[in-house]
Amino acid sequence: MQTLKLLFVLLLISFEARAKDVQECEEIAAGSHICREIESFQQLNGYVQEDWRSVKVINEHTGIESGGTKALPALSRLLHLDLSESGGLTLGDRGLRDFTQLEGLNLTHCQLEELQEEHFPRNSSLRSLDVSYNDIQLITGKVMDRMPRLVYANFSNNLVAEVEINAFKGLRKLEFLDLTTNEQENVTLGENANLRYLSISNNNVRDFRWCRLRGVPNLEELHLHSNWLENLDMGLFFATPRLRVLNVSNNNLYEIKANLFAAANERAVPLQLLDYSSNNVKVLEDLVFVKLTNLRTLNLWLNQINRIHPRAFQGLSALESLQLQGNKISALPDEVFSMLTSLERLDLSRNKIKQLGASIFGGTLLRQLTHLNLSHNNMMELHPLAFSGVPHLRELRLRGNKLTVLDLRMFAPLRRLQLLTIGENRLEEIEGDILETFGNLSHLEINNNRLSYLSSLQTSEYLLQLRHIRIEGNPWQCLCLDEITAWLDKRQVGYARPSSAYYSGRKPLCVVTPMEQCLRDLEAVRAHGLVESYEQI
Repeated sequence: MQTLKLLFVLLLISFEARAKDVQECEEIAAGSHICREIESFQQLNGYVQEDWRSVKVINEHTGIESGGTKALPALSRLLHLDLSESGGLTLGDRGLRDFTQLEGLNLTHCQLEELQEEHFPRNSSLRSLDVSYNDIQLITGKVMDRMPRLVYANFSNNLVAEVEINAFKGLRKLEFLDLTTNEQENVTLGENANLRYLSISNNNVRDFRWCRLRGVPNLEELHLHSNWLENLDMGLFFATPRLRVLNVSNNNLYEIKANLFAAANERAVPLQLLDYSSNNVKVLEDLVFVKLTNLRTLNLWLNQINRIHPRAFQGLSALESLQLQGNKISALPDEVFSMLTSLERLDLSRNKIKQLGASIFGGTLLRQLTHLNLSHNNMMELHPLAFSGVPHLRELRLRGNKLTVLDLRMFAPLRRLQLLTIGENRLEEIEGDILETFGNLSHLEINNNRLSYLSSLQTSEYLLQLRHIRIEGNPWQCLCLDEITAWLDKRQVGYARPSSAYYSGRKPLCVVTPMEQCLRDLEAVRAHGLVESYEQI
């Protein structure tokens, strides 16, 4: 009897222990589980059941180690293993060899210093390997040869200073290789005929020769941003004739040469996105992009561009987005944008442009252009016909210039305009005829000008679609401001911003005048010195 009691107690303890173990692993979807506080692969092997396919280990108080020399057959059932939150991984003699069927392996943040060939099963089934955010210094061919089916490889955010020549040659299915944020000075990839995406960004590369890419003829995306490149030699598209994306931003490049885009048999190159931003380019020569007839996006912001030749953008008939903000452009040649018939977005903000002439868009209607940004320049003058070639604009940004007057002819063609920012200028008046053209405008910014009144809104049909307006920072006559805010409130147009100094009482919203009604005569306003009075408050 005593023996039976003892046996019962042992069975109960075993059952409770097993129940506790089951609680450590929970199913989150069919075949997918999260296991917590797993210290070893042996322990994990004890949990894995026949129908398990995916496991993520989450440890808060321990790391995980492979350890032991015995085979762990249950682990071969898993197709996906995520140890990114395991607290660190120690690979012993058997490494990951028991995971013979793994297709996806995530070892990010595992404190790994190296990968050895004996860590992986021969002829591994891996298709996706992520070992980012570790301390790996070397990538060898012997390790990579264990993964012949690999499609995706992420080695970013390590300390990789060397990649053995032809380390990826045997990976005939590899399409994606990320080596971002490592310590490479020279790129020695060797051959990989199927590679489509390659990033060697944020390394220490100073000299990059396109001949080093001859082994990757099917490459479609190349990212080299945030290195120390000072020049790019010709031949890129001889080595990579299918390249669609080239990112060389945030380097020390001083020029863009037309021969960079030379291709075999004088054919047009397939490039669709070119990012040359955050470099030191000063001049855009004529015909520099003429070979890029398929280009959709051209990023040139934050360079030192101070001169654009009249035919610099010739050939870019497919271009949809041109980013030129943050340069030193002071003048734009006539018709400089006239050939960009597919252009949708043009950003010229934060330059030194002094005036906008009548012909920068030429005689061609740019029917696709919907977004134009000219904010934060030095413009004192806009030609009345400056926007006549862009009648389909939906957003026009002119904030932060030195404009003193608006002409009806500027806005008459812009009947589709939905957003207009003309705040932070020197406007004293906006005529009613101009407001009348804003029939589709939903967002208007006229803040921080020298406006003291607007045309009477009470009986007008102005701004019927307006939903938001910024008006603060102007020397409004208080009577005029009362009329404006009453009209805005009636139309349920948003204008007050509680966080603004003007609406919190720290700065004045208007000027009290002795007049009994809103004065709408600019000369009379000037005679009363309302602007000066406001600026002295």
